[in-house]
Amino acid sequence: MKREVIYVCDKCGYESPKWFGRCPVCGAWNSAVEMKVDKTRGNFSPSSLMKISEVRLKSSRRIRTGIKVLDTILGGGLVRGQVLLLGGEPGIGKSTLALQVADSMTKNGLRVLYASGEESAEQIGLRAARIGTVEDITLTNDQNISSVLSASESFDLLVMDSIQTFYDPELGAIPGGVTQLRKVSSKVVDFSKKAGVISLLIGHITKSGDIAGPKIIEHMVDTVLYFEGEKTTDYRLLRVYKNRFGPSGEVGIFEMKETGLLGIEDPVFIGEDLPFGNAIACVIEGTHPMVIQVQALVSRSKVPSPRRNSIGVDYLRVSAIIATMSKILKLPLDFHDVYVKVLGGLRVTDPAVDLAVASAIFSSLVEMEIGKVVFMGEVGLDGMIRPPYSLERRLEILKKSGFEEIMGPFESASRKVRTLSDLAGVIR
Repeated sequence: MKREVIYVCDKCGYESPKWFGRCPVCGAWNSAVEMKVDKTRGNFSPSSLMKISEVRLKSSRRIRTGIKVLDTILGGGLVRGQVLLLGGEPGIGKSTLALQVADSMTKNGLRVLYASGEESAEQIGLRAARIGTVEDITLTNDQNISSVLSASESFDLLVMDSIQTFYDPELGAIPGGVTQLRKVSSKVVDFSKKAGVISLLIGHITKSGDIAGPKIIEHMVDTVLYFEGEKTTDYRLLRVYKNRFGPSGEVGIFEMKETGLLGIEDPVFIGEDLPFGNAIACVIEGTHPMVIQVQALVSRSKVPSPRRNSIGVDYLRVSAIIATMSKILKLPLDFHDVYVKVLGGLRVTDPAVDLAVASAIFSSLVEMEIGKVVFMGEVGLDGMIRPPYSLERRLEILKKSGFEEIMGPFESASRKVRTLSDLAGVIR
């Protein structure tokens, strides 16, 4: 077998046929790792041929995780041979969710191997006891990827917590490096497709909030899930960034309990009191509407350049709303610090939150309470308010949740507003 030697940067994944002292891409010194690549052309196997109808039949057979919210955002469940990458901040609930999925699948008669390179069997056992899982889950602390995959052939689900801790003994690089991550991930994907074993890979994140490792790992797997939310709150958002077996962009809402993560089907994230500076919005993340609370604090600035801060809503979007309000409504926001936050540690991308952001800012500036009024609409740079998409679905959850006062630029709104000037007149 012909093998060619290449050198790969262990920091960024740069490849070169020659050894290098300093990586020309990321600038790291002494990061070149030798790798041997097979160049021999493989023999063709007729068994690799199949009809599209056979593929469609296989992908239509879903395996339920037992967690309704998770099954929904995955498109109905898991598929044999599917490889999932689950990311999120430390302590946000990745291992807890993986253990709950493993527990539910064992209760349905499936076999699960939980491979942990970070926690001991005793630590996993303590978590299992806390969330009330059964004892049919098989554990291993072996970090050799060849050994783990060899043992996984008789199982239906393989959980690897976390992917950064496993290594291929053929490589000289340490676990967690770019070369090890790429090699380990490649082996897992190849194994899952051939053996029909579902693989759930738990991944660390970088300081910038991305899943650690080269982007090629995210391209290799079938599904990329990411936990969002603040660890100091009970709510978690599980967002689907990629899904080859269902729609991407879906979002599942979970609440962290002592017994584990509990899926929420019709989420409402508002407090009991709504003083000035608070507004309610109905937004859609993925395909699921939810009711949220937006807070704003407007205070006189003590510096020449007023501060702008946004948590849970895109900073540039909030800045554009402030500039539009200052221009259209002639408000003195250029001399005020403005802070905007979405309660519950949620991150909102729906443009329909604009009207609630503008209302909360105006309410805080004039110090007037709004009350339990739901705002829905996108604010344009011209001050015009545009109706949100999927209006009927939003109205349905609002009716179910008992909200009667709705403000927006659509006919069914109890308080109709088409421009920011209309909004200011209604709130006053």
